[in-house]
Amino acid sequence: HHPASPLHFLPLTSPECSFSSIPPAEVDVKTESLFDTLPFDDPDGGVWKQGFDITYSLPSFEHEPLQVFVVPHSHNDPGWLKTFQDYYARQTRSILNYVTDALVADSRRKFIWAEISYLDLWWQEQNEARRKQFKGLVERGQMEIVTGGWVMNDEANTHYFAMIDQLIEGHSWLQENMPGVIPRSGWAIDPFGHTSTMAYLLKQLGLHSMLIQRVHYSVKKHLAKNQQLEFGWRQPWDHKATSEIFCHMMPFYSYDIPHTCGPDPSICCQFDFKRLPGGKVKCPWKHPAQAITPSNVGQRAETLVDQYRKKAQLYRTNVLLVPLGDDFRYDTQKEVEDQFINYQALMDHINSHPNMMTEISFGTLKDYFEAVRAATNTQAGEVPTNLPSLSGDFFTYADRNNHYWSGYYTSRPFYKHLERVLEASLRTAEVLYSLAWA
Repeated sequence: HHPASPLHFLPLTSPECSFSSIPPAEVDVKTESLFDTLPFDDPDGGVWKQGFDITYSLPSFEHEPLQVFVVPHSHNDPGWLKTFQDYYARQTRSILNYVTDALVADSRRKFIWAEISYLDLWWQEQNEARRKQFKGLVERGQMEIVTGGWVMNDEANTHYFAMIDQLIEGHSWLQENMPGVIPRSGWAIDPFGHTSTMAYLLKQLGLHSMLIQRVHYSVKKHLAKNQQLEFGWRQPWDHKATSEIFCHMMPFYSYDIPHTCGPDPSICCQFDFKRLPGGKVKCPWKHPAQAITPSNVGQRAETLVDQYRKKAQLYRTNVLLVPLGDDFRYDTQKEVEDQFINYQALMDHINSHPNMMTEISFGTLKDYFEAVRAATNTQAGEVPTNLPSLSGDFFTYADRNNHYWSGYYTSRPFYKHLERVLEASLRTAEVLYSLAWA
């Protein structure tokens, strides 16, 4: 029998405990302080209901033209109103087929893809020639794999073990099937609120930039007024900014096309060419989309660029990101052709008229972030120095009025518990496996 070892306590002044006595890092924006000061009111902002009227000075684009990247995308939930397999069979397989064909047909076209779980199902069905075709699109920069997770994970309820696991699963798949393809851009348009833990993990994983969307509309409005929708997202404990990652926050209500070209959804909706007359999807603002023709391209281009210029006022450079997609979009050949052909006609007109002071092309997230860094003389992978620093997270999310997305924090407790038990068992197995091979 051996007597119990005496307990030893480290003094608070020891290096091991210095963390407890160090105040949080100084940053330009602390979300916890911001939440304490915002009124969280909901005045009518005009065409941008949750925002404010945006104006601009046309001469401001004379020396530095607006540079627009239109980024086609399709958000594919691995299970929502249908099962994972049902979505794939009914829509996602077609999306990947039609988009691949469209990009091969025209090198000016681009696309981004996030959900590796669906890409894996599609990959299993393709022959070697088709796989090589897709890999070629990725290597040439026409197709960008963004985030590279197995899914686009929730950021509120999820344990960080699970967040890491699904990232490992997706990146391991890429390493095995597309050696050399390493995601550098994060894309999170549908988690219901955003955590700084995800920013930390993406930075540790080697990503240089990231995008988020679902943030309380009052917070978006405040950041937009101060041109702080792009920032270096830093951990509160990080005094040396080693964890900082370049983050872009989308400014408007949704990631759908009516809410991504500019502040007026009734205008932006007219440039969603899935909503052309005769189709099932229509614009709720009663102004239908119009196919672009030689007779209307000038007027349509001016209308669209006006929205782009207004949106650009919310950011600190003349480089503009315009996502072009929605849930399970591009699932028919007609939609793929209508979107790419009509936008190309608009782009050709805008680019051939220098008086519009706008350069526009299809792009990827990588294209956009690289252009922002070039415009600010920032080295690759670094956060532009003209951007503010920010710490904290973005919970609780509300998209409008008092519609707070918080019920799911506590709903379905059985499944939440089951997930935690399963994740603990998986993590234990991973640790034992690693020790066995150490």
